[in-house]
Amino acid sequence: MAGCGRGTGTPRPGNAPAPQGTAAPSTASATASRTTQVLNFDASPLYRQMGMLARGLPFPLVGRAGFAATATPDSTHVIVAISFANSTLSFAREADNRFRAGYSVTVAVLRDNVVVAQADATEQLLVGAFRETSRTDESIIHQEILDVAPGRYTLAVLVRDEGSQRSTREQLAITVPRFEEGSFSTPLPIAEVTPRSSRDALPLLLVSPSGTSVAGRDSLLPIYIEAYGDTTRPVRLLVRSERGRTLWNDTVRVLARGGLRSGVVEVPVSRIGIGVAQLTFVRDGGSDSSSTYVFVGFGGDMPVATYEDMLNYLRFFAAPYRLQKLRDAPEEERPVAWAAFVKETDAQAQTPAHEDLRLYFARLMRANARFREEATAGWLSDRGRVFISLGEPDQIIEPQVGDFSRNRQQLWEYRNSNLQLVFYDQTGTGRWRLTQSSEARFEVEFRRRLK
Repeated sequence: MAGCGRGTGTPRPGNAPAPQGTAAPSTASATASRTTQVLNFDASPLYRQMGMLARGLPFPLVGRAGFAATATPDSTHVIVAISFANSTLSFAREADNRFRAGYSVTVAVLRDNVVVAQADATEQLLVGAFRETSRTDESIIHQEILDVAPGRYTLAVLVRDEGSQRSTREQLAITVPRFEEGSFSTPLPIAEVTPRSSRDALPLLLVSPSGTSVAGRDSLLPIYIEAYGDTTRPVRLLVRSERGRTLWNDTVRVLARGGLRSGVVEVPVSRIGIGVAQLTFVRDGGSDSSSTYVFVGFGGDMPVATYEDMLNYLRFFAAPYRLQKLRDAPEEERPVAWAAFVKETDAQAQTPAHEDLRLYFARLMRANARFREEATAGWLSDRGRVFISLGEPDQIIEPQVGDFSRNRQQLWEYRNSNLQLVFYDQTGTGRWRLTQSSEARFEVEFRRRLK
C-alpha cells in the first residue's frame, strides 16, 4: 500500500472550482436486479449499489466515505478513502532502474455546487521492479479527512495521472450525521488503526476502501467502530445477506476508552457468507445503529460478483447439477459449499488449487473483449461460448469477402477433437451464429467435456 494522504481539508471560497462526475446513489441496494445479457467484469456497478465511489476502465477506482465524531456535535469528520492500481499510472524508469509515477487527488464536499471543504494532494510512487508497475490489485490507497457541519452534501473525487494526464472523476450523494449521545461512527473496514480515546483526537486509521475478503483465504475481516455516550450497554453486531436475511447476531467487544468506546471488531468471514453483506452495529436496548457494506469474494483472479452472478458466469464451466448444489445451499452455508465445489474441481483436474477456474475466467475475459456484439455480451455470443468451452481453435479459416458482405463464414477447427464448427454472419453486421449442424456437434462435445 502506498500514497496515503491524511489531513483536514481547508474550506474554499464559494466560487472555487470542483471536480465533476456522475452521481451515484447514497444508499446501497445489494439486491438490485441485474440482467444476465449485460453481465460483464466491471465491478463498479456492484460497488455503487453498495453506496460506494466506483469507476471502471480505463481508470478504475474504488472508494468509500465514513463518518466519525469531532469534539462538538456541530461538526463531523468525513473520512474518504479511495484505492486504485499501479497499472492505471504511467511510470518512468529512473537512473537506478527503479520506476516512478506521479498522481494528484482532489477530494471535495459540495452543497448546491458550492465547495464547503476540499483537500488537494500530489503524490509520488516509487517501485523497485518493472513487474510492480503492472499490479492490478488495491495497491494504492489515498485517504483524506474533511470536517463539515451535519447535512446533505455531494462528495466529489478527481484522480489524475501526472504522466499521461488521464483522469477519472466520480461523485456520491452523502448525508453527514450529527453524533449525539448513544450514536455510532460509521463501521469501517481497515488496514490499520490506532483506536481513539477522545473525540478531540484526529482518527488515526487507514481504511480498506473495497472492504473485500476472500472465502477460503481470509478468516477475519477487521472493522473499526466507535460508540459515543453510554459505555455500559453491550454492542451487538448483525450480519445480513444481500437479501436481508440475518446470518449472524451476537454481542461484540468494543472497549471503553475515556468518554467513548472504540476498537476493532474481527468479524469471522465464515459468518458473512459469500457476496455482499451488511454489517449493522446497535446497542442492546437502544435505537441508534450504524451500518456498512462489505464483500466476500470467491478467490484471486475471479470476478467481483454477487453469488447469483457468479453461478451465471460458471454456466460453461460446470455441469448444471453441480451449479444447482451451489444454488440450493442456504446463505450461511455458501462458503462451505463453494469450498467443496473448488475442492472437487481441483481433484478432478489434478491441477494446482483454482488453476482450472483461473484459466476459465481468463478465457471468459478474452471472449468478452474479442467477441462482443451489438446486443450481446462477448462471452454469451456463439463464438464466445465456443471459445470459453473449447479454447482457442487450432485454425480459423475465413473466405476473403467484403467486410460487410452478407453470408460471411468462419470455420473453426479443433484437431484433437476432430471437430469443425462453422459460423455465419447472415446480415453482414457482425452477428456470428453457429450453423444448425455445427450447433449440434458443439453441444455433443460440450456435454462430453462437462462430464
